[in-house]
Amino acid sequence: MNSGCTTNAERVYRRFEELTHKELGKALRQGLRKALSVIQKDAKKNLRGAFKKTNKRNPKYTDTLQSGIRISRIFEKQDGTIVGKVRIDSSRKSGSGSFRLKFLERGNFRTSPRYAKTWRGRPLKKKRKTGDITGAEFFRRAVNSNESSFRSNMEFEVNKAIDKINNANIK
Repeated sequence: MNSGCTTNAERVYRRFEELTHKELGKALRQGLRKALSVIQKDAKKNLRGAFKKTNKRNPKYTDTLQSGIRISRIFEKQDGTIVGKVRIDSSRKSGSGSFRLKFLERGNFRTSPRYAKTWRGRPLKKKRKTGDITGAEFFRRAVNSNESSFRSNMEFEVNKAIDKINNANIK
């Protein structure tokens, strides 16, 4: 997702010349948001396929597993490029669904399998395994499968946004 998107469509360049700088930025942001939403939807679909009850709301933190897959703010950098990302965003509360997403995506990426050595303060005769998380890679699969279609979808959505702006200017 960090690679830039370039287009060679002459028609798009000609239509860009008709717009003001503000309208051009608005059209690019709208097109980028729509194109990123395809990746977001596919990541949520992969998450639903990998785990059960991804839409169940946690009463303590009022979020779901699916709510952690978000499109970040789309903005213009100082060099003039417009940037937007689909990411796994955490609320940083250890019990919330969005906090657990990074572990479900990558698995135990920083820890080895965990074992309990005590129970209620008493040492166990034999340590027991308390769990191991294997990564589901629902997000990585969504990005890899939609990377090629992202560019064409981006161009289509930018053209649609330009049409919408031009129709609003005519009225």
